[in-house]
Amino acid sequence: MKPSMYTFLIVPDHDGESKRFSLSRNGTLFTIFFTIFMFLGVTVSYMYLIPLSMDYSRMESRYSEVIGERVEVLELYRDLERMKQMEIVVQKALGMDLGESDSSGTRLSEMMNDYPIKLSYLNNVPSLLPIDGVMTQDMVVSEAKDISEHFGVDIAAPIGQPVMASASGQVVFSGWTTDLGNLVIIYHGNEYFTYYGHNELILVKVYDKIKRGDVISTSGNSGISSGPHLHFEIWKDGEPVDPLLYFPELNQTNISVK
Repeated sequence: MKPSMYTFLIVPDHDGESKRFSLSRNGTLFTIFFTIFMFLGVTVSYMYLIPLSMDYSRMESRYSEVIGERVEVLELYRDLERMKQMEIVVQKALGMDLGESDSSGTRLSEMMNDYPIKLSYLNNVPSLLPIDGVMTQDMVVSEAKDISEHFGVDIAAPIGQPVMASASGQVVFSGWTTDLGNLVIIYHGNEYFTYYGHNELILVKVYDKIKRGDVISTSGNSGISSGPHLHFEIWKDGEPVDPLLYFPELNQTNISVK
């Protein structure tokens, strides 16, 4: 005869009252089978879900890498396109064809196609005055035909004084121009360019990567110039920007004629 009830006795490890409870035969069988089912379910889920979780983590990591690579490529592409567009701006500002300069036998667009660059966007904003001296001419931009435009500032300095890069970047022009004489142009990324004109000696060449504060030339009196000085320009988004906005301390030595 099969028992209809099962009695279970729970005895504590330490002194204490034992507990007794009873279950029907059907209830006991249900409890046993339910426990086995739950154990098997947890075991199978663990064996199945853990590998899936690891695969998901790997896929998520790879996805992040792919997104990062695409962003990097996009930044390089944008820099390249900006460099190509700035060729026209540079030519217009200099009034000459860069393809005929002594610094390179190729045009700026061809240079960038042959040598894609990657620039850090840290320290790419002009923040260091390239030379110490007295400002003798400020920026003049006008649509009037009878007014001569002046896209930067002139800073008087003795011949041979070191000229420093105002921000980190890469040299895109280094050579002679009729107007600004020995000229250096640096691209800083984020559509920033700086011009350093009328130098005596140029100490960098095209493609050179420059850090903020590096000496790139020495001041001089080359080109169309009335005396030793540095001509300094800042361009952003294809337009000249007044250097006084970045270096208001120049106003303290401003003796330019308005």
